[in-house]
Amino acid sequence: MRISAGRVTRRTALALTGSLVMVLAAGCGSGDSDSEGAPARDYQLVEDGKLTFAMSGQYRPFNYFEDDGTLAGFDLELGNELAKRLDLKPNPVTGPFNSLVAGLKAKRYDLIVGSMSATDERKKQVDFTGEYYLSGAQLFVGKDSPVKSVDDLEDAKVGVVLGTTFEEYAKKQPGVAEVKTYSSDNEALTELGNGRIDAAITTKLLGLYQIKQTGIAIKPAGDILFPDPASIASQKGNPKLTAEVDKALEEIRNDGTYAELSEKWFGVDISPDGQS
Repeated sequence: MRISAGRVTRRTALALTGSLVMVLAAGCGSGDSDSEGAPARDYQLVEDGKLTFAMSGQYRPFNYFEDDGTLAGFDLELGNELAKRLDLKPNPVTGPFNSLVAGLKAKRYDLIVGSMSATDERKKQVDFTGEYYLSGAQLFVGKDSPVKSVDDLEDAKVGVVLGTTFEEYAKKQPGVAEVKTYSSDNEALTELGNGRIDAAITTKLLGLYQIKQTGIAIKPAGDILFPDPASIASQKGNPKLTAEVDKALEEIRNDGTYAELSEKWFGVDISPDGQS
């Protein structure tokens, strides 16, 4: 019985030793897995392993839908590149521009990569990275319009996108008869080209792109109204993600990727240091 008991004890010891090795190995493996998964947890992502970023999909050429329904544009490609730099899968989503901040606050996505200005009012609700491109607010009028600047908008009907800095600006202009809001800048510019409104305010880059691509009968009037830099919005209370996105943006600028995207979509440098 003692011999039998001894064999059992030996076998048990061997089994326990083997189990201990397995536990230790599993523990090491678990540590490696945690290390690899740590960034996703630190980023507090809406969906693990994915960078979900939002845009309106109605701001050509920054973000828009092709005729076949494919999402395209500068913002989209930049968002995809950011996801790549953070070792995450890109997951772009779209929604009305004036509801994007509410969606971010509700944690439906991680970022807004959608040509959004970091206004004081928005900063109360969400956080922002540094600027990733710079354009300027521009007044556009019909091709044969006598209007030369905002000073000539007496009794005018001005088109802007709802919830934008352009809408805020237009409403402050004395003499403007009506500020008409639209869901997209392209819609406002089309209305202008068709003579249904007297002027429209949008970013200079977008307006010039539309003139070049479509031949729409509009023109810029006067100088830039105000600088209109764009930043990437993130959820408040998630400084890790905001900091890493800023870091990735810097890398994208420094290694020439940003210049390639800018040249592809605009033919000029639209970085904060290169465009006004």
